[in-house]
Amino acid sequence: METEKFSFYFKKIDELMRQIVRRIHMELKNNLVKGITGSQLFVLKTIYESKQMTVSAVAEELGVSLSAITAFIDKLTKAGFVQRLRDEDDRRLVWLTVTPEGENILKVCLAGREKVLKRYLGQLPEEDLRQLGRIFEKLLAILRQEDVKEKVSTCQGK
Repeated sequence: METEKFSFYFKKIDELMRQIVRRIHMELKNNLVKGITGSQLFVLKTIYESKQMTVSAVAEELGVSLSAITAFIDKLTKAGFVQRLRDEDDRRLVWLTVTPEGENILKVCLAGREKVLKRYLGQLPEEDLRQLGRIFEKLLAILRQEDVKEKVSTCQGK
């Protein structure tokens, strides 16, 4: 695609995504349980879906620094949503698991999120939702290919 056309589409899509994300983010924020942020919810969901993870695995999965994720984990632990458990075979290894209270908070927050998204996405025809899903899958595949290329390049010392 020529540069001028790409620039036109980029600006249009960028502005539309910015407005959509901002508006939905504001509503999602209003549907979260008091005391948990959207970022904390994302970390909690990541741990919950894996059953148990180490702090470094969470950091790697989310692509953030170990120090940043440790701060999130400390807050989630203090709130009683996550617990740290020492590995029985290797006491140096610490596992993170979601507590029953954390699981309840997660379910309430995710239900609120689904309610908000259903309010808007539910107004789109099924074919539009299917097409939107296909576009996101294609974009994710491109992103994953770039991740692989980057890892290969790093391994080759480039």
